[in-house]
Amino acid sequence: MLVMKFGGTSVGDAQCFRSVQEIVARAVRERPPVVVVVSAMSTITETLLAAARLAAAGNETGVAEKLAYLEQKHFQVAEELFSGERREEARKAVTAILAEFRKLCAGMVLLRELPLRAMDAGLSVGERLSATLLALYLGNQGIASQAVDSAQCLVTDENFGSANPWMEATREAMRKLLLPQVEKRCVPVVTGFLGATREGVRTTLGRGGSDYSGSIVAAALDADELWIWTDVDGVLSADPKMVGEARILDELSYEEAAELSHFGAKVLHHKTLAPLLTRMIPVWIKNTFAPEKPGTRIGPPHPGSTLGAKAVTSLAPVTLLTLRSNGTPGATELFARTFEALFHAHVEILMVTQASYQDSFCLLVPQALAQKAQAALESAFRLELSHHYLEPIKLEDVAAVALIGEGMRGIAGVSGRMFGALGRGKVNVIAIAQGSSESNISCVVAPKDRAAAVQAIHQEFIVPTAARTV
Repeated sequence: MLVMKFGGTSVGDAQCFRSVQEIVARAVRERPPVVVVVSAMSTITETLLAAARLAAAGNETGVAEKLAYLEQKHFQVAEELFSGERREEARKAVTAILAEFRKLCAGMVLLRELPLRAMDAGLSVGERLSATLLALYLGNQGIASQAVDSAQCLVTDENFGSANPWMEATREAMRKLLLPQVEKRCVPVVTGFLGATREGVRTTLGRGGSDYSGSIVAAALDADELWIWTDVDGVLSADPKMVGEARILDELSYEEAAELSHFGAKVLHHKTLAPLLTRMIPVWIKNTFAPEKPGTRIGPPHPGSTLGAKAVTSLAPVTLLTLRSNGTPGATELFARTFEALFHAHVEILMVTQASYQDSFCLLVPQALAQKAQAALESAFRLELSHHYLEPIKLEDVAAVALIGEGMRGIAGVSGRMFGALGRGKVNVIAIAQGSSESNISCVVAPKDRAAAVQAIHQEFIVPTAARTV
């Protein structure tokens, strides 16, 4: 079985829908059975969110304008893809789904509130619209298809805005709903990003939720592969805005992809990989607008897989927090209380590095959370700070740079080459971390040195790959 997930740019307009139909038709011929997962059309989720915020602010005129845009954009697709009765059927389906959102907005106007539960119900409209139009169009082109609202089969907790799936319940529900369709040679078109609680209340999966839906469907159905269709040819070895010689990578392991995602590369959100890793299902990143290109494979290594450096990525804006104890508290207590304080403050820790000779260490956090992190730590250590047992917590805005590749820890000279390249590039290194991962050597540099650091490391390890391998 092949599961194919199409992102928002892949269904951005009527011509994009035609491209998707051609891809699905070929897959149905060559790789049946096929299940499709689809995002909302590009810009639609943002428009729905803007409309909800306007409603909560009582701006009925603004809401009406956003609703008109939503209607016009989907009607335009229906106008270009269908004719006659099919066009009218598509328009009625769009009108009915938007009517639900209109009612939600009316309630928000009255309450002057934007509850997360209502927001999830509102955001579900985008995927429901695109799935409905795509299923109708596939059917119009002779491919048996059925739109599937994932609220019927993706079971989540009640963490509205970023719900977590109950995987066993989801697996049971998806197999019960989707496998009979597949057995009848029907292509289910499943809404991405969405789910529902056990009570049937709509939820969304949060950041990265659309790709996450694709991996959940693939895992639940024991698919052979997941293909994620987007607007790039695959995963690049570096940000092309920084490195002109960045190249498309043929393959990555799950761990390499997770490390790239963690350090800022626009690959997949790390949670997308978890359901696939459990069942060892490969995922391919492919370009909807250049389907002939092979893309990048992410999955378990095979006998021909290469080890060593494959990509360079960077993350900014981030902030380095430095904690230094004068002996009390000791290192173990300092670590424990720091992590507990940041956990309760919901601050993500991106990297940790510790001095070897005294009780001090550095934490890397998102810049947007730096002040929150500082306040949480100052509260947790207010006694130690007031008595100067702990030095004032230092904040420094920085950039993180990481070299990614499986098995680097077992290859002599990698770190030396990396920091030698940075030295030749006149890049000062502020902090270093490798830790338990065999797939990541990371460092912290000044923001002004970020691009130079990425370029220097990429030149050392990736270019030219034919002549220099690690």
